[in-house]
Amino acid sequence: MLWIVFVMGIANFFLHRSVMEGRGPVFAEIAATLRRFGGGWGSYVFEFALLVAALAFAKQGQPMALFLYGAYTALNAGAYMLLSQMNRGP
Repeated sequence: MLWIVFVMGIANFFLHRSVMEGRGPVFAEIAATLRRFGGGWGSYVFEFALLVAALAFAKQGQPMALFLYGAYTALNAGAYMLLSQMNRGP
């Protein structure tokens, strides 16, 4: 279970970095908003804190950690796909 949560954490960091370094007006606006929170690193610290918490719960054998962190990863992936579609325009 730890490995699954860890791989989802890698995916979350990849998606977060893709948003922060994405090209286009939508990604630029989102990145500017996130940079106001902690000077650009605050959102990465938040991602890391969520990953550490999910890993701690998974290590204790809590299957809900896998479900909740999986749902968070799915929401991140869905949000990235929606932002990518918005960035393309009509």
